[in-house]
Amino acid sequence: MAKSNVGKKPISKEEYTTNKVLAVFSVCLLGVLVLMILQRLLDYTNTWSTGMVMVGVLFFIGVLGAVWGIVLLVREHTGKRGRERRIVCGRNVMIVSIVTILSMVAIGYIGTQPIKMLYVILPVLAVYYLVYHSYAPEFFLIAADCGVALGLMWLTRRALVSGSHGWMAYAALGAAVVLAVIQLAVVGRVRANKGRITFRGKTVDSHFSRNAYTMLTVTPLVMAVLVAAVRFAPAHMLIAMGVAAAYLFITAVYYTVKLM
Repeated sequence: MAKSNVGKKPISKEEYTTNKVLAVFSVCLLGVLVLMILQRLLDYTNTWSTGMVMVGVLFFIGVLGAVWGIVLLVREHTGKRGRERRIVCGRNVMIVSIVTILSMVAIGYIGTQPIKMLYVILPVLAVYYLVYHSYAPEFFLIAADCGVALGLMWLTRRALVSGSHGWMAYAALGAAVVLAVIQLAVVGRVRANKGRITFRGKTVDSHFSRNAYTMLTVTPLVMAVLVAAVRFAPAHMLIAMGVAAAYLFITAVYYTVKLM
């Protein structure tokens, strides 16, 4: 029977984006499940050694993945392997491998505390990846502002409670102010260039909506004020975090309605 000369239909951009989002959610979910097993092993003295062996095995897998990622990057750079619309490409393999290596090193030296942080970080990264591909570009930046501010509020509160790390509260507030100033400067420049961004000699349209510049100007200022409120009135941290969460929720509803 003669072979068909009809080539395989290339994957569409929308289908590729959907597959990428699903892949990221799957990897993050798998990571959380592995971390749950690892924490259970490390929490008990009779299984602690098994948990440390598992840490070593995962670290070794991360190293192998990094080597594989380097090989893929070299093949893609030399043109021996296409990387357009590929989920398993050198860059993605390297990112997953480096995160795995750093996580296992932290767990090996610190203990289970990094696992508790990764329980939050991995799902948050997956959600932000979905927002990046599904919503308007300015909402991704707004969500990033709110997420960073919430993290800085929590860090400020922890620093003030500990007593011995009070300087970290000022550092967190300084970071919020610096990030706000940088964003305001970049937004002002993009607005002056009528939405165009020049990076490495290439000009890209930001595709910002009409109200984007107002939102991207107000949001970092509001978040910096909330971080300052936690620094100087730590007893009201929950109120400040609630205001930031409500701000994010309202803007999420607004941009979700715009998608319909």
